[in-house]
Amino acid sequence: MKPTHRPPPSLLHSLSFVLYPLSFALCLAALAQTPLAWSVRFADSRVAALAPAKRFNAESGASWDYANFLFLNSLLNLDTRLGQPRYLDFVRRTADSFITANADGSVTIAKYKLEDYNIDFIAPGRAIETLYKTTKDARYLAAIKILRHQFTVHPRTSEGGFWHKKIYPHQMWLDGLFMGAPFYTDYAANFAPASEKRAAFDDIAYQILLIDKHAYDAKTGLYYHGWDSSHAQPWADKTTGLSPNFWSRAIGWYGMALVDVLDNFPADHPARPKITAILQKLADGIVKHQDPTTGLWWQVTDQGTREGNYLEATASCMFTYTLAKAINNNWLSDRAAFHAAAEKAWNGILKHFIRENPDGSLVLTQCCKVAGLGPGNKRDGSFAYYISEPIVNNDNKGTGPFVFAGIEMDRLLKIDTPATSIPPPPDFRYGAKTIDKSSSIQNPKSKTKSSDDPWLSVYPAILARIKPPAFPDRVYPITNYGASADGKSDASAAIRAAIDACAAGGGGTVLIPAGTWLTGPIHLKSNTNLHLEEGATLQFIPDPRLYQPNVFTRWEGVELMNFSPLIYAYEQQNIAITGKGILDGAADYDNWWGWVLLDRKTKPKEPLARASRNRLMREAQMPIEQQDPRQRIYGLHEYIRPPFIQPYRCQNILIEGVTILRSPFWEINPVLCRNVTIRGVTIVSHGANNDGCDPESCTDVLIENTSFDTGDDCIAIKSGRNNDGRRVNVPSENIIIRNCTFKDGHGGVTIGSEISGGCRNVFIENCEMDSPRLDRALRFKTNAVRGGVIENIHARNIRVGRVADAVIHADFNYEEGARGDHIPVLRNVVIENLTSKSSARAITLRGLEKAPISDITVRNCQFGGVKKDNLIEHVQNLRQENVKIERTSDVGK
Repeated sequence: MKPTHRPPPSLLHSLSFVLYPLSFALCLAALAQTPLAWSVRFADSRVAALAPAKRFNAESGASWDYANFLFLNSLLNLDTRLGQPRYLDFVRRTADSFITANADGSVTIAKYKLEDYNIDFIAPGRAIETLYKTTKDARYLAAIKILRHQFTVHPRTSEGGFWHKKIYPHQMWLDGLFMGAPFYTDYAANFAPASEKRAAFDDIAYQILLIDKHAYDAKTGLYYHGWDSSHAQPWADKTTGLSPNFWSRAIGWYGMALVDVLDNFPADHPARPKITAILQKLADGIVKHQDPTTGLWWQVTDQGTREGNYLEATASCMFTYTLAKAINNNWLSDRAAFHAAAEKAWNGILKHFIRENPDGSLVLTQCCKVAGLGPGNKRDGSFAYYISEPIVNNDNKGTGPFVFAGIEMDRLLKIDTPATSIPPPPDFRYGAKTIDKSSSIQNPKSKTKSSDDPWLSVYPAILARIKPPAFPDRVYPITNYGASADGKSDASAAIRAAIDACAAGGGGTVLIPAGTWLTGPIHLKSNTNLHLEEGATLQFIPDPRLYQPNVFTRWEGVELMNFSPLIYAYEQQNIAITGKGILDGAADYDNWWGWVLLDRKTKPKEPLARASRNRLMREAQMPIEQQDPRQRIYGLHEYIRPPFIQPYRCQNILIEGVTILRSPFWEINPVLCRNVTIRGVTIVSHGANNDGCDPESCTDVLIENTSFDTGDDCIAIKSGRNNDGRRVNVPSENIIIRNCTFKDGHGGVTIGSEISGGCRNVFIENCEMDSPRLDRALRFKTNAVRGGVIENIHARNIRVGRVADAVIHADFNYEEGARGDHIPVLRNVVIENLTSKSSARAITLRGLEKAPISDITVRNCQFGGVKKDNLIEHVQNLRQENVKIERTSDVGK
């Protein structure tokens, strides 16, 4: 038997030509060969989206924005490299929307305010300097002088460093060096009177050396994000004044500042060797922390695979540009090592961050939208803060560096792509109305509004990232390791030996042949596919002693040490459970289920699990700083039942084809996992709390073609409970549920109640729900103790037969209700093309007075056989468009 191979699709299809949005053709085969061509293709994609809507222009509401102008400057540099004014008109029109000539020869810069003393306002001047060199337009020179004047009056720290902003007094951030120093250096080299040059270069060098003096950490080789010279900010160490963590983009800003300053810094200036030495230190540090697998860099640079950390695009582009440019200009030693790091990073960006839309345009994904320090207690510089900021596509703090990186990588690889090989530019149709469909928000904590249809932007992006693992053609039958299918022998040791051999041999398939095999817990390892042939049954022995020793797990949203799940994996990757066989948990009321129920309907006065559960819930509510989940020891004699399948902190998971019966507790419960596919599974399990599938604090999950018949919620998306969930603080996000059927259960698709880490970007489509014992179709449940933000939930084409309660049900009064300090949020829910035949209510929405539910759209829906009126409490912006509700009393009239 050979496992099915599913190699991931190539980033570029093998087509010869792809049609762009504006109907121009580019030869992909040629473009794929050169970094410069990638830069051009990406720039064309962005300008085609931005130019028609004038997205960067002052009259369209855009600000004098350092990130926008960074992208514009990358376009001008791309023009220079190509030797053609490909993007000049777009850049000029954008700049001209801000710069107005006055009658006296002076100019006014729209949205620029000197009195804010914001060093970010200097950064756009770098593009204006490039524009002036190209056009010699006097307006641009006048604008340059306005920005230069800000340095004369800009407030400084006691040691002479420029404040980041007036609202951030006495602070220098790494970001600020890029915002000011490259412009200042270009001005000093090309525009300043001779009498001012030396003092300007001295000042620039001093700024670079000052932040190096305070922010560099010799132990890690990295630079802290910010330094408060007054040591007064809440985020600042009281001894050093430093912020507490290393944020990759901040270091990226500093790296780009160094290489851009060195472009124009005098060769004979005594500080130049010091600046190159700082660049060498920075390069050594970032390469030390480069992810060895992908070649990319993490949001929090030194924290690697820590829960919630992620590979981040803007910093990775910045680092690639910095390294490549430094190598090209001979500013680094050990060129070979840095060359390898830069090339690996570039390839990693193309593989992991660049997405191709169906129309051939490109998208830069996984961009942290924004991060900073303060003011006050906001943005505290903690690890939890940095990973909580929105993740978006095509943020211009990454788009510009990507274009710059392609230019420098083309030089580094000695390709020197001739401009004649680049197809001519499209007609960008400046000012025509269009919609940008490639800037979808992946983390909707951002308040940015988008006119995109998420089904056409966010949904395809999620789906493109979800790729089932593939396995080598090596098979390890458990019978080769002593397993017997006599219905009496314990095959646990044989299964464990087969898994160990598979993992040690580089991966493959552990085969469970036809027959009934008794087993205890199974622990999967990386690169292992546990495959059950048709006719095979793995029957788990319901003896709690076998599920010792305890493992690190999560139970009802709380981390603890407890029984091993029946099938468990911890921090593994490329794992699968496949085949047409049966997984039988053998749970019944005389074993696991009996810890909470006497039979299906009868709960004893004092369930065995009650005392332990109550203690665990109290521990979950302790102050976060007092919590240590590894000290929560449960297991034998505590009666906290294990879930059936729980991969924990794993990546690249496939569960396909199997039937799951009689689970002790929740059936499929991936926790803190990424890239999960659950496909073609049948779940029939009616014990207490028998949720069917509970993705918990997971990212990029696909659940499709699966049948649910359960004793609790069929699908329940979760992200941790109460303070313990807020301690971990990882949302469930980017989840697709499609083509599934739902029978018995408390809810068809449910979000909550253990949702303290939040949930966003859920897409549900083409599902059927029907049973008199199915309480609700779409269910949302939380309260003021759980809290959590649930947002951007989209459902369409849902066919509901009978449900006992409401078809659409959202309730903040669940359990503790309003008795808590953590305001729950439910917003931006769109449900369309839903039909139902019988229910108590069509819609129940119960927010809290202090926490109303908001922005709910129900569109093109028809509810039949409804017995009661909708129940709507504390809801804002409920929109019902083309909704028909047929009451039972209306039938036949």
